[in-house]
Amino acid sequence: MVPMFESDLEDNTFRRRLMKEVAPGVPVHFSFYSPSVKVQIQPFAERLPGANGRYIGDAVTIEFIPEDAAAVERVREFVWHWEEHNAFTGVRKINHLRRGVCPDSVQGMLERVRGVDKRAAAKAAEAVDYEELRDLIDEKDCKTLARLPGLGEKRARAIVEFYQNEGSDQRFLYAANRNDRFRGRPVITELDLDRDLEEQVFDHAGRARSLGNPDPLGLEEPPGHTTVRNANLVHPLPMTPSLMSRGVFYEEQIEAFADVLRRVLVDGERLAGVDELRIQRGKLFHTTKMPGVGMRTRARVLASGLLDDEYTYENLLAIQGVTEAQARTIAEAARIEAARIEDGARTEVRVP
Repeated sequence: MVPMFESDLEDNTFRRRLMKEVAPGVPVHFSFYSPSVKVQIQPFAERLPGANGRYIGDAVTIEFIPEDAAAVERVREFVWHWEEHNAFTGVRKINHLRRGVCPDSVQGMLERVRGVDKRAAAKAAEAVDYEELRDLIDEKDCKTLARLPGLGEKRARAIVEFYQNEGSDQRFLYAANRNDRFRGRPVITELDLDRDLEEQVFDHAGRARSLGNPDPLGLEEPPGHTTVRNANLVHPLPMTPSLMSRGVFYEEQIEAFADVLRRVLVDGERLAGVDELRIQRGKLFHTTKMPGVGMRTRARVLASGLLDDEYTYENLLAIQGVTEAQARTIAEAARIEAARIEDGARTEVRVP
């Protein structure tokens, strides 16, 4: 095995940070080296019991929110497994900020702000304590903030603006293709929570199609996932749904997405688990390897409009370009998955 780090000191620092940062109820983001690595790892992340592993929309990052101490251990084991599996599938960063700093410290508060680097945050931390910094931000005292070592006027304004946005009730739908230079600017829709959410999601989804190839059988990239963000537009809000598709948005998909938005943003419900958060068609293809079923066949099935529970042999065979063997393979995989989910539900009911 090739070590993940060049020295034992770095490796030990990495392990101590992991032990400290993975805690029940705290969002932790794991970023891998490439989208292809994320695709390789994602199915395993989603199946960690109690860990709520999910893709958050920037092509390489998975978010975990462990529910209890057992889930914390599962997340740690997940990281070590992939580090040992291959040097290039090692975790690149472990944090729910940008550099693994405690969010309830001066350095952690400052590093969250775009434009405030690690060195500037460390300098400022020597001159002010956490409560003083909170008071300066709440009072919007840019002048005093600017006098702190390492900050200056520009960074002081950015800090005040960032935390104003964090406290704002504004919520946005944000869709971006990871190759933004070639696909155009991200599509952003501010949500009005007093209006019909479904109508707003439909409008957003229609505009987001411009970020991808509208032909589901095309070889070009799909649009980026639509995530829910606050006024800073930096990171998706923890435990909110993502709308995923290959450039084609189906009505019932958008209806389900809007329903989850209402439950989370309006009713204040806290959802847990990938099955409740990932609003998409064709999840079977993400979680099950099927011999003889390639990307083109998958795209044809997705374009057909069938839901996962409609993957019967007869329905699949009716899709142009799907062979009998492929229809039989997909139908059998869907049957096994449905039986597994049903068994899980039965087991859950039995638990007192």
